[in-house]
Amino acid sequence: MGFSTGPPPKRTGAAIDGGGNCTACHRTYAPANSDPLGSVRIDVSNYTPGVKQTIKVTVSHPQAQRWGFQLTARLVSDESKIAGNFTPNDVARVICDDGSPRGSLAPCPTGQPEFAEHFNAPRTDAGAGFTFSIDWTPPANDAGDIVFYAAGNAANGDGTFNGDRIYTTVRRISPPCTLTQKPAVKGALNGASFQAPWNVGAMMSVFGSNFATAGNTRLVTRGDIVGNRFPQSLGCIAVAINGQNAPITYVQQDQINLQAPALAGLGSASVVVIANPGAANELRSDPITITTQQALAPAIFTFNGTSIAATSADGSKIVADSSVVPGGVAAKPGDIIVFYATGFGPTNPAFAPGDIPLAAAQVTAAVAITVGGVMVPSPDILYAGVSPQSICGLYQVNMKLPATLPDGDASIVLNVGGTVAAGKTTVPIKN
Repeated sequence: MGFSTGPPPKRTGAAIDGGGNCTACHRTYAPANSDPLGSVRIDVSNYTPGVKQTIKVTVSHPQAQRWGFQLTARLVSDESKIAGNFTPNDVARVICDDGSPRGSLAPCPTGQPEFAEHFNAPRTDAGAGFTFSIDWTPPANDAGDIVFYAAGNAANGDGTFNGDRIYTTVRRISPPCTLTQKPAVKGALNGASFQAPWNVGAMMSVFGSNFATAGNTRLVTRGDIVGNRFPQSLGCIAVAINGQNAPITYVQQDQINLQAPALAGLGSASVVVIANPGAANELRSDPITITTQQALAPAIFTFNGTSIAATSADGSKIVADSSVVPGGVAAKPGDIIVFYATGFGPTNPAFAPGDIPLAAAQVTAAVAITVGGVMVPSPDILYAGVSPQSICGLYQVNMKLPATLPDGDASIVLNVGGTVAAGKTTVPIKN
């Protein structure tokens, strides 16, 4: 007649699971949350990786006297993936995405998402409500924000699916910022060349220590992107350049990758790394001064310091020496390649640091390139601008290689607005 021993999976209202909830059967007061007298609530704290905590799901309504629930935990970065594990107990069971029950120790097969739910819907006096408790162990490492979806059934207890109220709710939590060591900054360089010149909007790398716990890394995920912009803190770290927080893309113990914020004028700038930003336990590094800010600071990303980071025109092949990048292939004269760079300056349309362009936007400065000493004709520089769907400090150049290049590593000289890119860069050529 009903699911007093627990509903099928995917009834929490999560969009990734199709958005279904218990009103598929309990339709009297559909859609969910139609009756404002009741509710379902998730009580959970911000998590410490690997540390178990008890989650409470409370269902209430002044007229109901039998209660049910279903709960799931997902990574905000990819809601199709499980976030930690639930532990079955005397009032809650755990089932897998395929509907199979999960034991107290064995995980769901192939990492399937889990659903905690009632297995014998409890009865109470009318209006008493009920709180289900279940232990949850979060991921062992910082997985970014985690989102919980829950559905609650405030049933009238007549043994049918009629007259029952269904409620859904969502709760998002974060790992707490508990870094204990003061960050130390040794330097800040152009993120492509790892040399000194940089400019507003360029990708940069900050080097030092105590930026994260040993062995822990944090890469921006989809869940970190808000308003189509990269975050200004990541993994409990922020970086202020002349007092302005920079958009951050990656953090590890001794390196932070970021985009330089918009600064007025040229000249020197102060860099401070902030651990636990905005919290009572905030820790700030001693400032360092970097003096090589330029109007333009072009630099090409490479695989090993010299070999260009490039792909074929359709992106299906990595253009690289196979001894540098396994599976890499040499380019042929006349091929179109795509390579990546930073420090090109303004584009049309313009973007603010941290923005994610959704479409192509050309740089406003003139771009000239020679390959193996041969000037690339302007029409063969097919595009030079932002790399769509990436942070706006990452530029790409689509270029047709000269047809007369000999075999070997051909040097590339990139000139943007009269400024030559720092560093030595080569592309492997094979006729």
